[in-house]
Amino acid sequence: VEYWPLELYKLSLAPAEAEFSRKIAFITGGAGGIGSATARRLVDEGAHVVLADLNLEGAQKVAADINSSYGENRAIAVKMDVTQEEQIQAAYAETALIYGGVDVIVNNAGLATSSPFDETSLKEWNLNVNVLGTGYFLVAREAFKLMKEQTIGGSMVFVGSKNSIYAGKNVTAYSSVKALEAHLARCIAAEGGEYGIRVNTILPDAILQGSAIWNSNWRNERAAAYGIEPDQLEEHYRKRTTLLVNIYPQDIAEGIAFFASSKAEKTTGCMLTIDGGVPAAFTR
Repeated sequence: VEYWPLELYKLSLAPAEAEFSRKIAFITGGAGGIGSATARRLVDEGAHVVLADLNLEGAQKVAADINSSYGENRAIAVKMDVTQEEQIQAAYAETALIYGGVDVIVNNAGLATSSPFDETSLKEWNLNVNVLGTGYFLVAREAFKLMKEQTIGGSMVFVGSKNSIYAGKNVTAYSSVKALEAHLARCIAAEGGEYGIRVNTILPDAILQGSAIWNSNWRNERAAAYGIEPDQLEEHYRKRTTLLVNIYPQDIAEGIAFFASSKAEKTTGCMLTIDGGVPAAFTR
């Protein structure tokens, strides 16, 4: 029937599909500010999303909010530790059973620590490497396998940091591994091209809103590094940008949506700064 002339004409009158219609997005750190804002941004354009987080209760809350606004089963939550290979594999298997596969992954799970270099313990160093380095590797590797098997390409977006390319004070462990993330993404992009797998990186800075990181001792540590009070941080970060603006989770979600969309279908191995223009972190 769908090939009958009248039926073809009727179909031509239907509105165009949304950008992420029939796309499945897997988001780590889905309970946090950037993760939840990204989920809502992608769902708004038709996606179904998987919110993977150690904080299952938080991820379930975000998923419930999305489903109440956009319809049943548009989002699911899974508990996942990005340092645990078996948990990642199980989360992708669950995603495949529920939604059929994965089209987009957002490598966003995070933490942050701060200390002078000579006071940085091996425990602190390993914590950053395990979560921000090994964790991103494992999440991307398992997605790469799945996308190759699906044979329809895919998009990976890494959430790096301004510190990926800027050597900040008292953040040796964090900044070093954020640099690792950015180069890891480029390495995967080099191998993924022949399979239609694109890999790009967002470099945000100072996303204080809705962030578990910034609601931890990290806020006090960074304020101490700048010699200011914790409640002065937001204004401090605004003033150091070229555009004199603060950066919010929704700003990062826009960049992620761009990289994941058809608008960036010929872009891979790229880094995009969304930091209000911090001159020391200019990539050009």
